[in-house]
Amino acid sequence: TQSTWGLYVMSKYLEMDVNFLKRILGEPWRLSTSQTPHGSTPGIGDPSRFPGFVCAGGGFGPVADDGYGVAYIFAGESHIFLHVSCKCSCPKTDGDKFADQITQALHDIKELHEES
Repeated sequence: TQSTWGLYVMSKYLEMDVNFLKRILGEPWRLSTSQTPHGSTPGIGDPSRFPGFVCAGGGFGPVADDGYGVAYIFAGESHIFLHVSCKCSCPKTDGDKFADQITQALHDIKELHEES
């Protein structure tokens, strides 16, 4: 999302008409992700060293009515915080189920890493 935004801003600055950006920006954004800052105090972001300063941060809502917003934070070497959001009014989305699927995928990746 941020890279696409950067390309869009540059195309406007350079007054370029870019078909790729027209197409991609016209698509529904069903999955919006971004890393959110862990904290504003340098050096305190590692929960193994400063367990009293761990903050799960915040999240944001989905861009599309039938989409998800996923904010994530890597805190130190052993913690990942996820904020998964969706609109309860949409019968196609289920934030709890999606978060469970992400968690399972991360556990699967960990198992693959530990096997090698």
